[in-house]
Amino acid sequence: MKIKAALLTLVLVSSALAGCTGDPDGGGNDEFDAETLQGMIESGLEDFMNNTTVEITNVYYTNETSTTTNNVNGSSYASSLHTMMGQVPGESWLMIGNGSDGSHLALLVREDRYSHDAASGSAEGLNGANICVSIGTLYESVLVDYFSSYSISFTSVPVADASEATAKLIDGSCDAMVGFLQELQEKSNTLDNDGSIAGGTWVTNSIPYYGISWDYGYGMGGSSANFTIQQESGFTTRPLQFYAAITLTGYCVNNCSEDSPVISHSYSTNRPSSGVSTCQYNITETGYAYWSFVDQVNLFFPGLECQYTFRVVEDWGISGSEWSSIPNWNDYEFFWSDWTYLIHWESLPVTVHE
Repeated sequence: MKIKAALLTLVLVSSALAGCTGDPDGGGNDEFDAETLQGMIESGLEDFMNNTTVEITNVYYTNETSTTTNNVNGSSYASSLHTMMGQVPGESWLMIGNGSDGSHLALLVREDRYSHDAASGSAEGLNGANICVSIGTLYESVLVDYFSSYSISFTSVPVADASEATAKLIDGSCDAMVGFLQELQEKSNTLDNDGSIAGGTWVTNSIPYYGISWDYGYGMGGSSANFTIQQESGFTTRPLQFYAAITLTGYCVNNCSEDSPVISHSYSTNRPSSGVSTCQYNITETGYAYWSFVDQVNLFFPGLECQYTFRVVEDWGISGSEWSSIPNWNDYEFFWSDWTYLIHWESLPVTVHE
């Protein structure tokens, strides 16, 4: 029964009884006094309210549109878009030459840890060595590729720079250190002459890095950078876009003329060179971007708290014909620009069941 109907009934009952306030014991009209009437009304109202179902319908009118959001652990959260962009200096290195001048990588080794003759002067003979190298650098990547190709292994000993690597090599914290062949040969001579390491040192043959065209041209060095995004627990990351660009520029500084050109090479990519996922429960995954950034879904772990690190590397190899077109390369000084980057992704809530 609607509430209006209930009120109307009460009004009618009250109206019908209005004026009938005589004394029922005095004879004449069977009228009720005011006190009796009031008691009857109150009793009837109580019975009516206890035995009547009242349906109340609220109708709201608004011009607002409704939005449905997903819930994570009882809290409201909608999916969101994120962009990280800017310019950062890379970890850059420069070298000119085709390898004959020592621009290849090599290892400086303690003789008392790995004998030159036993290793045949090669890094192939350093299985299980502790090698001083900056973590996450191209140098470490080259060593990983090289040792893996021969089904051998090594342990990275973290260092910040060549000076720290030299100190740790001397105190025995590492068996070898990585660097450029010519520089390591000079360092080996210095260490042997001053007797810093009992038993002396030796330098391995060059360690090829197949991502650079040293074998048929001239290495121009390289630059790398790391970019990291965070994923909170209860969310998943959907990669949408990746972009990174860098420029190598060479300026004539010696024996220059008005005809000396400015040498410039630019590089851009829509995919990282590699990626590493580090998540809770000690979950780690490494992937290489043979496809575009958005295809690297195997690197993302829905629902877990994760840190995703993407590495981009650029290295230049100059062909022999291009090298010969510039008569005085040794008169040039080269500079890597900062990395310009943009990473775009979507964060979406997920329901985690435990």
